[in-house]
Parts: sequence; C-alpha cells; structure tokens
Amino acid sequence: MPTQNVNLTPKLESFVKAEVASGHFNSASEVHRAALADMAKRKEERQLRLERLRHEIQKGLEASAAGRTSEISNVSGVDQLLDDCLDRALSRLEAENAELES
Repeated sequence: MPTQNVNLTPKLESFVKAEVASGHFNSASEVHRAALADMAKRKEERQLRLERLRHEIQKGLEASAAGRTSEISNVSGVDQLLDDCLDRALSRLEAENAELES
C-alpha cells in the first residue's frame, strides 16, 4: 500500500491519538483512512443531492412552461405551500436515507 506523509495540526494529532487510544482504531493510518473514506462518501452524497436538485429545478421549469402553475393570493397560501414543500422534502430525505442505509 502506498504511503504518504501528512502534516497535522496539533489539534488533529491529538484527535488521531485519542481515537487510537480509545480502541476505535488500531493505528493512525486507520484513522486517516476512515476520515478520507467519510470525506469521499460525503462528497458523493453531496453530488447526488446536487443532481437531484438540478432535476427538480428542471421539472419545475418544464411544469411552468407547460402552464402547470398555481397562483398564491395571500400569506397563508405561501405558508401552506412552504409547509407542503417541507413535508415532501423531509419525506424524500427520509426515503433516501433509508435507501442509503440498506
């Protein structure tokens, strides 16, 4: 396995040492690999969310161009729309998280 030298701040060095001392990891290299794997996973998840957002924006633009829009005439209508959007977003997020965990 290739090696790399890594310069850590004192705070990060203490963190790595504490993780090894706690028994969660057998070596500093394991801590570094776990941190990099987590970073790669978060980057991939962020990219997937961005792609999903672009897709949803495109769907909205297409719906608008096709005349599938709603008129909101008062503040309570805006509140209701935002509540509905939040509920749908949370449901989708829960479904995506369940899918990632399985």
